[in-house]
Amino acid sequence: MEKLRKLKKIEKDHAMELENRIRLRTIELEKSNDELKNIKDELEKTVAQRTLQLKRLNEHLIYSEESERKAIASDLHDSVTQTLALSMFKLKNIQESDTDIDKADLSEIQNYIEQSIREIRSLIYQLSPPILDDFDIEIALGFLIEETNVKHNSRFKYINNIEDPVGLDQAVKVTLYRAVNELITNILKHSGCNNGEIEVSQTKENIIVRVEDHGAGFDVETIKKSASFGFGLKSLSERMENFEGKFLVESNFGKGTKIILMAPVSPGKDSWYEKN
Repeated sequence: MEKLRKLKKIEKDHAMELENRIRLRTIELEKSNDELKNIKDELEKTVAQRTLQLKRLNEHLIYSEESERKAIASDLHDSVTQTLALSMFKLKNIQESDTDIDKADLSEIQNYIEQSIREIRSLIYQLSPPILDDFDIEIALGFLIEETNVKHNSRFKYINNIEDPVGLDQAVKVTLYRAVNELITNILKHSGCNNGEIEVSQTKENIIVRVEDHGAGFDVETIKKSASFGFGLKSLSERMENFEGKFLVESNFGKGTKIILMAPVSPGKDSWYEKN
């Protein structure tokens, strides 16, 4: 009997131990399931955010393309078309005139045609600046600011702190150049001033561009909630994030605006854009 009681006790102890193990394992599995669910929810959230970001980028591309077309059409109408029309008018008058051709008239027509060529070259440069293919970003930005000051009679100061060439993917270089160009345009249009500072610097991992003005300024949170933010600063922010960069904004009414663009350097690394 004593032996039987001991066997039953051993069986009971084993059963309890097994039950405890099963309970602990069940708790672990439930915990793992909760963790997996949290990971799944985070991934779905990330995918949703990324999808929305890609949608906004696509909208921005469509918007930018249409704006670019309208700007080109307007520039062609206001410059080249008018100049060539004057040339045609002068040539028609010479053709219909019974008098001898006046060299002064020919010289005037030549001036009109030369002006048209300059205007067309300027438009071509705006569409695809060749300087981005031939020079590093800090040089290209210097030319951009110099050209802007001449064209708009502005007084933007350029501070170049880079001494050695910066390795950047071509796509990143183009994005930075376009972003600075857009920010300068925004300053001229909306800040109430025609001057500011553009500073370019480099750390071990990043290239940093500061674009700052001392104009009207704005409330950052209010602008973020506005509809226009999607096609303005928000699109610039998303384009920078697309290259694992950063876009930081500081602004206050009456105290101007400071924007920081930060992009990773990539020495000796070819991007998909460059390979294809």
